[in-house]
Order: sequence, then structure tokens, then C-alpha cells
Amino acid sequence: MKLASMSFVEFRSCHLLLGIVLALCFNQVSSTINETDRLALLAFKAGILVDPFGTLNSWNSSIGLCQWHGITCGRRHQRVTVLDLRSQGLSGSISPHSGNLSFLRELWLQNNSFNQEIPPQLSQLRRLRILLLANNSLVGEIPKNISGCSDLVILSLGNNELTGEILRELGSMPKL
Repeated sequence: MKLASMSFVEFRSCHLLLGIVLALCFNQVSSTINETDRLALLAFKAGILVDPFGTLNSWNSSIGLCQWHGITCGRRHQRVTVLDLRSQGLSGSISPHSGNLSFLRELWLQNNSFNQEIPPQLSQLRRLRILLLANNSLVGEIPKNISGCSDLVILSLGNNELTGEILRELGSMPKL
């Protein structure tokens, strides 16, 4: 059996090729993850019936979602960490697909005209720290599973048309 020898130039070329392949694989994985956020945001946009200021006009494929109006992404993973659409005159529903924004830490939707129920899927947002839904026209009850947002520090639901009792589980949330 003869051992194959490799020159220094061939060795460097091999490492360069491996680096390119790894970069392409990482880019593909990153794009797939970012696609989850993009689809969730487009579903959110689809639930908006009135957008008087054209706030969501930038939510399209012409620019990356991290440059969309009201969106802040984390530097490390380029995932949506903040959705801030407060006081934009938006009317419609909050999409259940918002629960797929798994890196979301802050959801600022106060002072609009959201007029459906609070989707129970928001409880999937384990990293959510701030949930501001006050001054809308939200109806129904506070989702019983909202305590799934265990990192919640601020919860503002006032001045809506919510019914039912304040959930006992809210009192047992340690950071709230």
C-alpha cells in the first residue's frame, strides 16, 4: 500500500474548498430558519385589513426581513427579536403564526385597532419578555396558556374588549 503525498498548495486548496462547502451549508440552514420568520410575518401582514400609513409596504421580497419596518433582528442569528408596530392605525387580527417567531422578545402592538381574539399560539413565545396589546379592540378571553411565556416581564392588555376573569396563572409568573 502506497501512501499518497499531498503538496502544501493542494492541502490549502482542499481546506479552501471545505471552507466554501461549509459556508454554503451554513447559509442554507440560516436561510431556512429565516424563512420561518418571514412566513410568520407575511401571515401577520395578511391578517391586516387596514394599514393607513403603509407601514407594512416594506414587508416584501425586495429587501431582507431584518430591514422591514418595525422589525429588529438579533445580530447573531438574524432572527426576529422585536416586532414594534405600535400606533400605526393597523386594523385586523393578530395572526396565530406569530407564535412561530421563536426568538421574539418584544411584541409592541398597542394603540392600533386589532379586533379579534388574542391567539393562544402566542404562548409558544418562550423568550417573550414584553407583550403590549393595550388600546386595541381585542375581544374574547385572555388565552389560558399565556403563562407559557415564562420570561414575560411586562404584559399590557388594558383598554380592549376582553371578557372573563384575570387568570390565576398570571399571578404565579415569577417575572411578571
